[in-house]
Amino acid sequence: MMSEKLISIFGLIFVTSFVAKYIGPENFGKLTFVGSIFAIVQTLSLLGTENVIFQKTAKSRKFGENMIYASKRLRDYIYSSLSIIILFILYFYTDRLTFIFGLATCIAIYFAVHDVYSIYFNAILESKINAYCNVTALIISLSVRYMIAFFQLPIEALGIPIILLTLIPFLLRKHIYTKKKHTLYAMLPHAIKRYREYTFSVGRKLLLYSLSVAIFTKTAQLFLGLKSQFDLGIYTVAMTLGNSFYFVLLAIISSYFTGIYQEKNLEKSHNHVAQLYMAVTVISLAVTLGLYLFGPWVVNALYGVEFERVTEILWIAGLVTLFSGLSTVAEKYLIKFNAYDYLKKKTFILVFFNIVFTFLMVKSYGLYGGIYAILLTEILSVTVFNYFFRNGLIWNTQKRMFLLSTYFKR
Repeated sequence: MMSEKLISIFGLIFVTSFVAKYIGPENFGKLTFVGSIFAIVQTLSLLGTENVIFQKTAKSRKFGENMIYASKRLRDYIYSSLSIIILFILYFYTDRLTFIFGLATCIAIYFAVHDVYSIYFNAILESKINAYCNVTALIISLSVRYMIAFFQLPIEALGIPIILLTLIPFLLRKHIYTKKKHTLYAMLPHAIKRYREYTFSVGRKLLLYSLSVAIFTKTAQLFLGLKSQFDLGIYTVAMTLGNSFYFVLLAIISSYFTGIYQEKNLEKSHNHVAQLYMAVTVISLAVTLGLYLFGPWVVNALYGVEFERVTEILWIAGLVTLFSGLSTVAEKYLIKFNAYDYLKKKTFILVFFNIVFTFLMVKSYGLYGGIYAILLTEILSVTVFNYFFRNGLIWNTQKRMFLLSTYFKR
């Protein structure tokens, strides 16, 4: 997973910045705006099943495979219905470039919605398959992006690499999954119905949780995009750079949680989670310090003077990634205890708070309002809103971060 993301960082440094410099902050903001919309549509279409598929596959590959197969048509229905509405709105109420970016993103996200094979391979500790597939797609997609900017082709042509980025890994992973899966027989209609009902039942409980993850990062983009696409371009670059090390956190978290989900001893589980909290904190603070010290030089070298305002909020974006990583750890741990109902209630309140607070902050303070709104939301997500579950179970694991007994055997 980490080797795959090294290619992403290369693309971020040498290709994405080159493209951003070519199309400018406003057009870069348009690209981000439609991406934010369809990211939320993607989350709705997955119906919160990504975490369930991971958990169930880690315990039983057969169960996970049956969930993947049975939920395909359900994802199709939801995504197709929502996408048609979004494209209709973009066609009639935005400019031509925004609609073209929206159409390309719609096609790309369709493949991403059905690429649950990546979750499957992570759950069975075969993330190297995901890495190979993603690296192949990244190299091809980034190369096409670079050629478009280098030869100064029409900006609309950027829709091609957007589609390639999800189409290529989807086809590769589907081919490998077909060969490696344990379930070699076709499911009977009544079995499909049973798994689909289970998927829908559990998914409904996790939908707001999954949606919150998308909304926390996309609400500011949506409101900024409606107010100023130039500010959205600045915000996007800051968050992209500030979030560039999240792949390290995600790789560590994903690797740890296969063992945590299988661990029977509650005390050991708590300690593993506390160790994970500390690893996320140390890595994030170190990178955030680097962003504060060297951010201005990096932004000027990669993006140019048009994006100089990025440096004003770059270190804050690093803190957002810190609390986002900690929140991911906490919420994945709650899933171990089947806390679906709790997550549903928690996220309903948190999403409502995030939307209202971000709207007010962006309206009053623009760019700064957007970045501080997501920071406060992430802080509340990892702390107060988790502490009501099982008499402060999450608070207990977080306190253990600072105990020597967490890291050394007695």
